[in-house]
Amino acid sequence: MTAFARDPAKVGIAHEKLHVAKGNILDYDAVKAAARNQDVAVSALGVRPRVGAVIFMAIACQLFARLAGLSGPLGWLVGLGLPLLAILIAQRRTITLSEGTKNIVRAMEELGVRRLVCQSSLGIGDSREQLGFLYQYIMIPMFLRHIFADKELQEKVIKGSKVQWVIVRPGALTNGSGTGNYRSWTGRPDAPIRRRISRADTADFMLPELGEDTYLAKTPGLSY
Repeated sequence: MTAFARDPAKVGIAHEKLHVAKGNILDYDAVKAAARNQDVAVSALGVRPRVGAVIFMAIACQLFARLAGLSGPLGWLVGLGLPLLAILIAQRRTITLSEGTKNIVRAMEELGVRRLVCQSSLGIGDSREQLGFLYQYIMIPMFLRHIFADKELQEKVIKGSKVQWVIVRPGALTNGSGTGNYRSWTGRPDAPIRRRISRADTADFMLPELGEDTYLAKTPGLSY
């Protein structure tokens, strides 16, 4: 078993049967080397949004403008202009997910690795409205637009590949403990969902999909 990570120190676990390979997902040769002699693959690629930094800047700018007694154009520039600039910077286009996934499926096809279970997100494809008002109309347009566009391309790459695939769409990920008590569905959920799930429970769902066919070539949603 091989774990592929940019920083192996962050893997955080050790096992005699686990080999941790250091590499960049955008480096095809490194990806192919990690995929060699594997039967299946799990992808949990992610791009960290800068939401916290932008919110902090917005609050700090508002406080500074008030404490400094700024008014007029200068007050607007500090209180509103700088946070808007930060939002624009945070929305820089990213291709890490889609290009990295191209490398994964290319290596799998060349080496005969048969199945890929990939973590995507609610809010992609036909689950667009399932993250709720806050994400659909505020968080995604303001902070996550390019990341979600990259996820759309990532799913397209997988669906167009020759490998067996399962694309898992969890709600907002948390660092909570695993509960084993969560819901999965395709299409629309048949009851209200909480739109979040821990990373531990997401992994608990994804790993069995390496050998099961229940959601083969499907995009199950996942949430509490």
